[in-house]
Amino acid sequence: MARADEGSTDDLIYEKIHAAIAAQDLPPGMRLREDEMRQIFGVSRARIRKVFARLAYAGLVTIEPNKGASVFQPTPREAREIFAARRGIEGTIVRLLAGRLDRDQRQLLADHIAAEAAADERRDWPEMVRLSGEFHIRLAEIAGNSILLRFLRELITREALVILVYEKPGKPSCSHQEHSRVLDALIAGDGDRATALMDEHLANIEDRLDLDRESRKEVDLGKLFGARR
Repeated sequence: MARADEGSTDDLIYEKIHAAIAAQDLPPGMRLREDEMRQIFGVSRARIRKVFARLAYAGLVTIEPNKGASVFQPTPREAREIFAARRGIEGTIVRLLAGRLDRDQRQLLADHIAAEAAADERRDWPEMVRLSGEFHIRLAEIAGNSILLRFLRELITREALVILVYEKPGKPSCSHQEHSRVLDALIAGDGDRATALMDEHLANIEDRLDLDRESRKEVDLGKLFGARR
């Protein structure tokens, strides 16, 4: 049985890799070599394998025999499946929230949309992608359904990889104006309109993708995670 400190270290490594994938710092298809990663984090090969297995269970890493682990590389079909799943989950979330937001929750969401608009104005695309994903997470957190929240977190992280691979150049993946319209419908208590707007919003994100396009970049893992060699 692993000691408590080992478990907490494994959790930390998991969270660091998970965050790097969500932030698009690790591109889809990138190899995560066991020997390099264990040296970076100063742990055994067995423990790195345990972390990779957890990431694979979450759908963020692919493990292949004789090839090892790599960041999930979405196919066009998988990209469409991610959006289909999000429509179902987020339609349920907005119906739960319609007409039920209190003053603090409305202000929290309005402030978040303002931060998105500011990122848009300064053309900070990575920050726009991060904030747009967080808006959807905020809705799920407020709805208070932990299962829906967990599923949505995983889908949004996987969607970040889809955007990295397939987003059309110069096309932001999410619109703060669309978020604002969803919020207005929620405040008005119109669940049908909020659901329709969310469905339209997710369809627009998908339409901004070029599913025939592929993009890759090279990453120094030691620099990214802070090597402990």
